Amino acid sequence: MPTCRLAALAVALVFAAPIAAAAAPQDCRVGAYRLADGAVVDIAPSDGASLRWRRFDGTTGALAPASDGDWTSTLGWTGRPDARTVRLGGCASGAIRFGGTSGRRIALETKDARFQGRGGVDLMGRLVLPKGRGPVAIVVLVHGSENSSARDTYFLQRLLPAEGVGVFVYDKRGTGGSAGQYT
Repeated sequence: MPTCRLAALAVALVFAAPIAAAAAPQDCRVGAYRLADGAVVDIAPSDGASLRWRRFDGTTGALAPASDGDWTSTLGWTGRPDARTVRLGGCASGAIRFGGTSGRRIALETKDARFQGRGGVDLMGRLVLPKGRGPVAIVVLVHGSENSSARDTYFLQRLLPAEGVGVFVYDKRGTGGSAGQYT
């Protein structure tokens, strides 16, 4: 589907009626968090029981659960410990302690949508907007060759709205909630 059609769809979704399909349950710890120093960190799902964190400056790491309820971090994709500890508060609190700096989950407005791609294939997308804002610019995220759900794993769908830019992200055919065959 041409990017301009996706962008037009994303804008139209702001005014569209809700769709019947509900979003899959998501881990309540997944989200963008504003830290006390003003920085934003995204916590995203990863393989197995682990999570992954990312920041706008490009730093990232995997989080593995520790026995005390905290999470231990690695340096990027290396698997080497980076001495950073992360504590995620309960679902209702939205609190985080990231390497010694406290923060809170950023509230975002999300709306899942089903639309048709080429050949009438049903695709699933998500519009994510900064909460309580008027009109904002919207970016259409196009993910790479992976066969996973972009709606589940693409961290920019939270980092960009945390900084005031709306996002439309969608699952390619045959991935996530989209029909069709992944090739």
